Amino acid sequence: MTIFKIILLHFWKFKWMIIPLALIFFVIAALFSTAGGGKETFESKTLSITVVNNSDSDTSDALLEYLSSSHEVEVMTGSDSEHLKEQVFLMEIHGAVIIEENFEELVKNGEPAVEVITDERAASAVQLETEISKFLMFANAQFNDTGSLDTETLQSALTDTVNVELNNGTVVNSGENYENAAAYTNFAAYWLMLFIMLSIGNLMSEYNKPELQKRIISAPVSSTANALQVLGAQSLVGIFAVLVMFFGLIGLYYDRLEGIPLPHIFVALILIMVFTLALQYAINALTTNRFIVNGLANLVTLGLAFLSGIFIPIELFGDSAQRIAEFLPLYHFTQIYAAPDITWSQAALPIGILILYTVAFLIIGIIFSNQRKSTQL
Repeated sequence: MTIFKIILLHFWKFKWMIIPLALIFFVIAALFSTAGGGKETFESKTLSITVVNNSDSDTSDALLEYLSSSHEVEVMTGSDSEHLKEQVFLMEIHGAVIIEENFEELVKNGEPAVEVITDERAASAVQLETEISKFLMFANAQFNDTGSLDTETLQSALTDTVNVELNNGTVVNSGENYENAAAYTNFAAYWLMLFIMLSIGNLMSEYNKPELQKRIISAPVSSTANALQVLGAQSLVGIFAVLVMFFGLIGLYYDRLEGIPLPHIFVALILIMVFTLALQYAINALTTNRFIVNGLANLVTLGLAFLSGIFIPIELFGDSAQRIAEFLPLYHFTQIYAAPDITWSQAALPIGILILYTVAFLIIGIIFSNQRKSTQL
C-alpha cells in the first residue's frame, strides 16, 4: 500500500488549490439557491398618459373614463405624434393615445381605432397596450351584441375582477426544485472535471517522470499492483469529491428536495468522475509536461461545458451545434437527470454512452502508457 499512501499524500499538497476552488463553488451555489424568483403577486402601475381625443363620441368618452379610473390622464387636442414621441422618449409620460375622428365606427367594425405611442423597452408599454386592447374588445363585443354602447355596463365589465388562486403546491414547487438542482448539478460536473484534471494531472505529471518510473519498474511491485494502488487512490479522492458535491446539493436544498431525481444525479456524478479519471489517464499517458496538462485541463473542461449546454442552454444553439453536442460526454451526463420523473430505462442510454466513453479513453491511455514504458526500458 506504499504507492497508495504516497498518491494520497501528494493530493494533500494541492489543498490550497482545492479548498478555495470548492469554497468558491459553494458560495456561488448558495447565492443562486437563496435568490428568490419573481413576486408572487402582480401589481399594476399607475401610468401617466396623454390622450389626444379627435373624436367627439360616447365611445371615446368611455375610453377616457376607463383610463382615468386607474391612471393619470391628460386630454389634449391637436397635438402631433412627433411631439408625443419626444415626451415618451424623454420619459415625461409613460405613453400617449391618439383617438381617430371616426373612432366609434372603427370600434364597431373591429378595425384599428387608436394610435398608441410607448417606449417598447419599458414594461409600461405592455400594460398600456393591454388596457387599450381590453377596452376595444369589450366595446366591439357590446356593439355586436346590442348595436349600441351602454357605458355603465361596459365600465362594469371592464372593472370586474376574478379571484385567482395561484397553485403554489406540489407541481410548481417540484418543477422549480428540479430546475435549481439540475443547474447545480451541471456546474458540479464542470467543477469535478476541473478539480480532477488539475489535481490528478499535476500529481501524475510528477509520478510519470522517467526517473521515478524507472525506480517503480525496478521495485518489487508488480505492474498490476502498482496500477491498482494508483487507481484506488485516484478513485478514493474522486468519490470524496462526488460526495462533497452530492451532499452539498442536499444541504443547500434540504427543504426543497421534492421533484429532484437524487439517485439519477448521484449516478451521473459518479459516472462523470470515472470518465474524467479515464480521460486524465489518457492525457498523462501522452505527456508528463505539467504546463501542457494544465492547459489541456482548462481547454477540455471549458470546451465540453460550453458545447454541451452546461453554461448556455442547448436550446439556444443552432442545429449544427446541437448535433455536435449530442456526441459529447457531458451532454449525455445531463440526460441522465433530464427530467424530474425520469426513469432508469430512459436514463439507460446516456449511462451506457458515458460508460463507453470511459472504456474508450481507458484503452487509449493503456496503449500510450505501454508505448511510453517500452521506450523507457
